[in-house]
Amino acid sequence: MRWALASVGAGKPFEPVGFWIDTHWQSIRKDLAQRLDYAKLRVLFSDGEPGIAENLLSNRMRHQRCVWHGKRDFPYLLYADDLKKADQKPFIDQLHAIAAMTMTKAQLEKLRPQDRPQVEQLAEQTQQGFEQLLKALEPYPKARAYIENLIKPVTTFFTWWLQKGEALPLTTNAIESHFSQICNRVKRIGRRWSDRGLLNWLTASFYKIFKPELWSLQWENTPRKLVKIRLLSVEATYQWSVAIT
Repeated sequence: MRWALASVGAGKPFEPVGFWIDTHWQSIRKDLAQRLDYAKLRVLFSDGEPGIAENLLSNRMRHQRCVWHGKRDFPYLLYADDLKKADQKPFIDQLHAIAAMTMTKAQLEKLRPQDRPQVEQLAEQTQQGFEQLLKALEPYPKARAYIENLIKPVTTFFTWWLQKGEALPLTTNAIESHFSQICNRVKRIGRRWSDRGLLNWLTASFYKIFKPELWSLQWENTPRKLVKIRLLSVEATYQWSVAIT
């Protein structure tokens, strides 16, 4: 399942503008272009999943990567460079210590015009911190390439504030929250199913997804009056009713 939320401006709430099942980001872009005035969109927020920026980012838009996901995904790249967990720690600590990666939403929203020198200093410290991390990662090409591609989108909120004085979201928490609400409801519904009921549902899903020709034969291409249903069992119950006078 893939989601898209949109906001009309800084400080405004994000509202769902679409969700899709098993749909490529290219098709989602076409769908969003019909639903929204795409030319007016200025910032794309994402968790960094491949394909989002490539398909949804326009020439007029900037990309803000989720800071939390940026830190969370880093160990996977270190592991891909054959670094075990204990050996990853110095690099992870170095990333977490960079000014932009320690910034919180509350801190960003408290900034005022008179804080501009402080923000410029934080932006400079961030750049230096990333340069030092890149130097330390020279023996590890996969992790180094990840950080190289992370630097610009994960610090968009700094350049945006310096240019416009507005606080951008640092994470994709808004969409994560909406998504988890739906997941929790689905899980609660699922817990009410009996084992047999769940098995029946999975069986129907199996035919629909993996054997569409059989599904189509029974439910789409065959006239309804000719569909044959084999009755496997019938259960009848009754209850005595006694009237006392």
